[in-house]
Amino acid sequence: MLIIPAIDLYDGKVVRFVKGSPAHSTTYSGNPVSIARKWKEEGARVLHIVDLSAALGESDNADIIEHIIKEIDIDIEVGGGIRDAGKALRFKRAGAKRIIVGTKSLDDNFLKEFLSALGKNALAVSVDTKDGFVATRGWQEKSKLKPIEFIEKIIALGIRWIIYTDISKDGTLEGLNFKALKELSVFKGVNFIASGGVSGLSDLKKVKEELPFIWGIISGKALYDNKLTFAEANSFLEK
Repeated sequence: MLIIPAIDLYDGKVVRFVKGSPAHSTTYSGNPVSIARKWKEEGARVLHIVDLSAALGESDNADIIEHIIKEIDIDIEVGGGIRDAGKALRFKRAGAKRIIVGTKSLDDNFLKEFLSALGKNALAVSVDTKDGFVATRGWQEKSKLKPIEFIEKIIALGIRWIIYTDISKDGTLEGLNFKALKELSVFKGVNFIASGGVSGLSDLKKVKEELPFIWGIISGKALYDNKLTFAEANSFLEK
């Protein structure tokens, strides 16, 4: 089980939104490359980078992301507004370990195209939930599809990496949605990464004790606000 630092990019800066809302955000750095380098130096084996600007259809941080991928020699997964195979392949060719796609995965043809272009080991689907339903349009709206139904569908199509986020928890430091995460234990042969609301070491302990099938845990605000240090999280999870 790994701790995975999050680097959320908005208008060229490292930020954290609260519950997916740009109206409630904190800026942590204007130098994303230095932040990525910091996490590598502290021992991170994987970085989770999301282009919030692209996800919201506003602008694009692709050049910054590509720079990080080429500069920081660790596994990097990239998501946010990746809606065509060309952009996905750009990041993969730059060296990204995994490409993350979101609600476009509701389209079977889109998902099949990406699986064909990238392969199942280089593609992850972000299952973002809001009030018990799959969220769409950069987390701003919700569909009528239940997360479990969506997961069953994408697994059947060949997806083997899933990032599960409860938007109502994201950026709040209120703790992960353990009730929802426990429901994922019925799925076998899938690598689940949990995200949204990590408050500190107590959450990691609970995941390790109750959800041993979880592959990794993404943390953003808890790390940036020093509610959790990378060293203690990494040491605990790797025991």
